[in-house]
Amino acid sequence: MGITLQQIADLAGTTKSTVDKVIHNRPGVSEKKRQEIKQLLKEYGYEANPLAKALNYQKRKMKIAVVLPGVSAAADIKKGFEIVRQDFLSFNIQVEYYEFGSSDAEAQTNCIRRLAEEKVSGAVILPIRSEAVTEAIKELLNRKIPVVIVNSELFLNDILCYVGQNMIQSGSVAARMLDLFMKRPANIGIISCHNMLSHEQRERSFIDCVEQQYPDSCIHNVRYILETPEDAYSQTMDMLKENPAIDSLFITCGCVTDICRAVRDYRSESNSDTQPVIICYEKYPEILSLIKSGEVACTLNGGLTKQGRFSMRVLFEYLVYDREPEKKKYYFNNKILIRENC
Repeated sequence: MGITLQQIADLAGTTKSTVDKVIHNRPGVSEKKRQEIKQLLKEYGYEANPLAKALNYQKRKMKIAVVLPGVSAAADIKKGFEIVRQDFLSFNIQVEYYEFGSSDAEAQTNCIRRLAEEKVSGAVILPIRSEAVTEAIKELLNRKIPVVIVNSELFLNDILCYVGQNMIQSGSVAARMLDLFMKRPANIGIISCHNMLSHEQRERSFIDCVEQQYPDSCIHNVRYILETPEDAYSQTMDMLKENPAIDSLFITCGCVTDICRAVRDYRSESNSDTQPVIICYEKYPEILSLIKSGEVACTLNGGLTKQGRFSMRVLFEYLVYDREPEKKKYYFNNKILIRENC
């Protein structure tokens, strides 16, 4: 058996991605390290043969784990996974889904630890925000199991890559859109969730942008929901009752339909003629309906199905063809959807 890419990387005291850059003559490697790696490749007779590796994988079974919390984004991301799975049907690849409650960090942690013990071939994970989840993912990486993080960032150097929306940009874009719709200083309520880093990134970026660019606007209240219909509804009602001056809402997370239902009921109970300007995320059919009805002013679409498709393709091509991703972060553009283009 010939030497592997990982063994060359270990001999050179570097990573597989660095060796891959040398093999494919890509930038990002010092000349000294490049020459050292080339010498090792020559000395050990390493030859990259993606076709031979692909044929070998057709013979042996691989298990890919997909670990997702039960959030609104999961269904659309899974559609992308399935598109790629169909493309690789000729390979002996088994894709297994592991799904848990939107905030059940303990269950996700235990699942990832079991996958590390089982030595799965690779994993795509949408991580719940938890130190325990992060440590469990490190166990996968320590066992040389490739991991792609999707939709909510995780700052670990050894993952294959992150695929998702640029959350920092999306928060500032949301602040800009709210200002355009309001046309005057806004009295803002924010509805967010602590279960994902992505929600915090959107929230923090939005607040920073409002404070710096639109200082006459005021953020009256921030509510953190459990991302369940009941909690989203009750928290929204409580916020509006306690802060009747609120004329706009920024929603970083899911349960948009339940939040809008609370807004309708509050307006009915208080005899209010004011429809708050609501900015949210993604283009689920129910959100597009709310835009068309005028209840939601604008949504920012991060291309969830594209995220799923791209993240799974990165992992499959790495496992089957030994192709390292060219970047550590792949950001999908934020597409602005309003009534006129949804």
